[in-house]
Amino acid sequence: MDYNAYEILGLSHLASREQIDQRYQELRAKYQKDRFLEGDAGEEAAENLQKIEVAYRDILFSLEEKQQQEQSQQPTDYATVEQLIKDNNLDKAQEMLDNVIIRDAEWHYLQSVLFYKRNWFLESKKQLEMATKLDPSNERYQRSLEKLTKILASNTINPDQMRTTSRPVDDGPRVGAGNGTCTGSACGDCLLCNACCNCMQCMGGC
Repeated sequence: MDYNAYEILGLSHLASREQIDQRYQELRAKYQKDRFLEGDAGEEAAENLQKIEVAYRDILFSLEEKQQQEQSQQPTDYATVEQLIKDNNLDKAQEMLDNVIIRDAEWHYLQSVLFYKRNWFLESKKQLEMATKLDPSNERYQRSLEKLTKILASNTINPDQMRTTSRPVDDGPRVGAGNGTCTGSACGDCLLCNACCNCMQCMGGC
């Protein structure tokens, strides 16, 4: 702000949101009444009413901007997201990822794991590609992308699961190529699981 909006409302910069709202309502009620006074008093009240409207709007905007900056500076709890994915609490994990403002390589990696868990394989690959682009030196991302790329080229995945181009709508259970697995191949499932989430339970059966 190029002027002191708080000063126009007669407030300190340390004022709470509740104090700001209350002061604005008080001044608004006063100036709305006084603007009907005759002569200079009415004109001054009308001008003051316009000033507090602008000041109040600018203060709220600055508060929202500050809140967004603070959120972007907070470290993302990726460990919690990873645990939620392992626990198959995918909706909560997605909610946490969606709330992240600055999306780094690890964000895209975890998003790829989550998409894989939903059997959205092309989306998973796209997120892995983004992760490796943002952090080319990360061997985990590279290995996961290489393994997933091989599986996608192996014709073990139901073609219907290869056609999505954006985050799909979850329209119910998805069936593999005939044996009830994710990809239609037990070994394909194991390799995908190893590629995206290092699931030892899957690896033990392959």
